[in-house]
Amino acid sequence: MSLYRIKKGVLTFSPAYFALAMSTGIIAIASNMLGYAELARFFFILNNLEFGILTLILIIRLIYFFSSFREDLSSHAEGAGFLTIIASACILGTEYALLTSDAIFSKVLWYFSILSWVLIVYSFFILVTIRKKKPTLENGINGSWLLFVVSVQALSILGNFVAPSLRTSPEASAFVNLFFYLLGVLFYLVVIGIIFYRTTFFPMKANEFKPSYWIDMGAAAITTLAGTMLVTHLDIITPFRDFIPTIKVLTVFFWIAGSWWIPAILVLEIWRHLKVGVQYKSGYWCLVFPLGVYTVCTWHLSEVLQLPFLKSISRVSIYLAWLVWVIVFIGMLREIVRVFSYRKRPAFNKN
Repeated sequence: MSLYRIKKGVLTFSPAYFALAMSTGIIAIASNMLGYAELARFFFILNNLEFGILTLILIIRLIYFFSSFREDLSSHAEGAGFLTIIASACILGTEYALLTSDAIFSKVLWYFSILSWVLIVYSFFILVTIRKKKPTLENGINGSWLLFVVSVQALSILGNFVAPSLRTSPEASAFVNLFFYLLGVLFYLVVIGIIFYRTTFFPMKANEFKPSYWIDMGAAAITTLAGTMLVTHLDIITPFRDFIPTIKVLTVFFWIAGSWWIPAILVLEIWRHLKVGVQYKSGYWCLVFPLGVYTVCTWHLSEVLQLPFLKSISRVSIYLAWLVWVIVFIGMLREIVRVFSYRKRPAFNKN
């Protein structure tokens, strides 16, 4: 293992690689929800390891390659990928709440995520706004922009779990979680319109359809999940009960939106593979996460609406989520072996 390859790997470390921890985490939650406790425990332990390694690499890159870090953060195509840090931390915190009842660590991750969200969101927005040279719409926008939605809804979800351990009043914590949820709704409606406009009115080559476009579905699914969590928790807080019917309507709306995207993106994914072939890229973890969160949100939607037949969808989709996770994980391991066993200095794939 050469020092050059390690430095090159840190330098080109994709900001979206925290989607690996997002995917493993949501698979752990889905497995636990469906009664596969041992499997959930395995994914939970692995997720802690993944999150720790990714955080260490990110810190090293921030310290030793700050200019490259800043360049990615100010990039229209890459910068939104940093929001996977917030989402993965919130999902890990939710795992601790569900699998270990560790309220302290869940709360630490929630506070860390809020601080990171503020720093990353406003830094990214300001940097791309003041940037002199800006890409065209077709080159600057992609599915990763919907991580604005995923990250803020992940904050709302974890916030519901940590609320009882906070020193604030139930009304205050409920307002914060509602704030994040509705902000996520706003982000989705804004960004999905731009993405729909880009994909339908501008030419798109097969290699331009990146796995991040699966977040079109994943962002709607996690908004559904956040809505079901709010409905459950707001029911015991009198000032917010009037919001529940509206949130239920929005929850069904986003589940329908996420479901609609699945066949459309699946066909486009097949089209891309037929044109450019199959090669592992870190962006494929943005494909795994939506499958896991769709499984979880459908199950919770079934309970909130008291529609048991919806749970059959989750019982099937969990197998697909497991399968895709295994395939992408094997692809990642093969890529790691290939990179560090290659004699010449390789070019790293960031996407």
